[in-house]
Amino acid sequence: MPEVLRSRRFIALSAIVLLLVIDAGRSLIGHFGYQTPAAIWHPDPKVYADMAWPPSANVPANATHAQRVYLEKCAFCHGQDGRGNGTAAPSMIPRPRDFTQGQFKYKSTPTDAPPSDDDLIKVVTDGLHASGMPYFRGVLSDADIRAVVAYVKDFSKVFAAPAPSPIVVPARVPATAESVARGAALYVSSGCAACHGADLRGGQWMRDSKGYPAISRNLTAPWTFRGGDTPQDVFLRLSTGLAPAPMPAFAGLSAQSRWDLVNFLESKRRIPPWQPDGVLAGSGQSPDLKKRGRYLVHAEMCGLCHTEIDPAMVYRGDDRYLAGGMRVGAYPHGTFISRNLTSDPQTGLGRWSEAEIATAIRDGRAKGGRLLNFWGMPWPWLHNLSQDDAIAIARYLKTLPPVHNAIPAPLHYGMVETIAVKLLNRNPLLGFPLLTYAIGSYANLPPPSAAAIADALKDAQWFVLIVGLVLFAVASRRRLLRSAGGRAKLVALVAAGIIVFGAGAFLYETPVVSLIPPDRISAGVIAGIPRPDVSKLSPERVALVQRGRYIFVNASCAYCHGNDGAGGFKVSGPFGTIFTANISSDRAAGLGAWTNAEVARAVRSGIGRDGRLLFWQGMPWDHFSNLDEEDVVSLIAYLRVLPPVAARVPADRPPAPDDCEIYTFWTYRDLKPGCR
Repeated sequence: MPEVLRSRRFIALSAIVLLLVIDAGRSLIGHFGYQTPAAIWHPDPKVYADMAWPPSANVPANATHAQRVYLEKCAFCHGQDGRGNGTAAPSMIPRPRDFTQGQFKYKSTPTDAPPSDDDLIKVVTDGLHASGMPYFRGVLSDADIRAVVAYVKDFSKVFAAPAPSPIVVPARVPATAESVARGAALYVSSGCAACHGADLRGGQWMRDSKGYPAISRNLTAPWTFRGGDTPQDVFLRLSTGLAPAPMPAFAGLSAQSRWDLVNFLESKRRIPPWQPDGVLAGSGQSPDLKKRGRYLVHAEMCGLCHTEIDPAMVYRGDDRYLAGGMRVGAYPHGTFISRNLTSDPQTGLGRWSEAEIATAIRDGRAKGGRLLNFWGMPWPWLHNLSQDDAIAIARYLKTLPPVHNAIPAPLHYGMVETIAVKLLNRNPLLGFPLLTYAIGSYANLPPPSAAAIADALKDAQWFVLIVGLVLFAVASRRRLLRSAGGRAKLVALVAAGIIVFGAGAFLYETPVVSLIPPDRISAGVIAGIPRPDVSKLSPERVALVQRGRYIFVNASCAYCHGNDGAGGFKVSGPFGTIFTANISSDRAAGLGAWTNAEVARAVRSGIGRDGRLLFWQGMPWDHFSNLDEEDVVSLIAYLRVLPPVAARVPADRPPAPDDCEIYTFWTYRDLKPGCR
């Protein structure tokens, strides 16, 4: 043996230097391996138009008053040119109205006639109940509303004709047993059951005139009717139809027949879950698990990470919905590319079983048993989903059209850098102060594979470590094995090495440690989410509060607003700096002084109490616009009993030079604006 290989010091130092060099290489790959996206999508502006944030940035200097109101309050959904192509539109079902078509669902005029000014004023003033279209009463003055209505009318030539006369609703036919029976027969013979089902619960996905999804209404739940649920309102809907949605007009039926249908529908109303003897039976409780899963996926936040975005943060939801490819940075743990959740067998979930998908959602265990990092996939929160809901989501994902989108493996940093940064962190066991989300698609990256290079470097470290240990042992055998003291020293060295290596490996992997059961990880993450005392509430109210807490946890409200709802989590990027709101019941700092309608409007439509539009990439109201009314009411019921936290949150700040270059989210309360 060469003399140099008999030197334990030389062997140890050489191995350490080699390990550190290779470790530095792993860190370099972790930092720069996924630096550039494979592609950046730019939608046709006629389909989805990019807009700058805040809304006022899109208002030209010579804008009229009406144009300013429209661009600041309406354009992020309906688009600057009124095509329904707003930046926030892709996630909303149905899509925002395309004003250029001249078709409006909720009106008092005949099918082939445009709405009256009064119809449009009513919609803007009162909104469309249980939908993403907010009410602007108290936000816009009467003069503002009349001005924006006139502005909207200019998008379509249909308003050039003389003002139409409204339909006169005749006196209601008495709701006798005979009338209800005639209505039941008409419901079948007129084809209503084809869309709304024999049980009237709807949920059928269809297409509107532009090919976008439209969901048939649950006729047993009139509190979901957008245009009102009085018998007169329903009579009007039967008379006018709901173009551009597939709901036809039944003006060809006699007035008596239409009243018979109304009376039949009235007889099928179920008791609202917030009234005595009412039970929750909305989309989230659908016995059809595929329908339930479709609702849960579109109403929650799956699309935020699993659908790529363009530079203006428009989701590519029409042809790449949930196909993955977004880069998520979680320093110092690594860089992750969101997974392809479509049914593609090679790159998606096509070969996964429903049970395997449900396990990944609830327990964070990927196919094969690998534990998922919960900053990329928030499974500790989703662990609280019921098994039925997890299976429902899995069942729906299996029906998504396949998109071949090859997702690269995660990249991690070197062991030294990772451990050092964690130890310097305020919470070494959590160890990631912020998350970043990049535009573009990082799927289908060209070779060479950064992940393969990183794996080779990791293997090289193991090789150096093993060879170094063998050489060190050989060099030590003469000295250490001659005496009992030497042998004891060797055992002590081996034990110390195992302890140091084990502690380092544990800290490197934490908090994603496979040995810790998912139940314990989830319990630690959601610890402190209040379970208010409901002993004095009615059974119906208890059910609402419990459902509301379920949504608070699983729709990731707690993820962004904190377990106590105090908010103050910072988001910074080219859009400026925003802070998640305090949604506790505190009257000064939280939602305690807000009305239920104001809370619902903020959740579904992103309009704050002061009339300010909320950034849809901070408060994802575009996704939450798809929440069922029963779930919105339940969430508000829980927020009302959430203990007050007197923690004020600063106002959002417009873009400034010190903002982050890409979307960055702080995972702890930070009230300083900017990327610092």
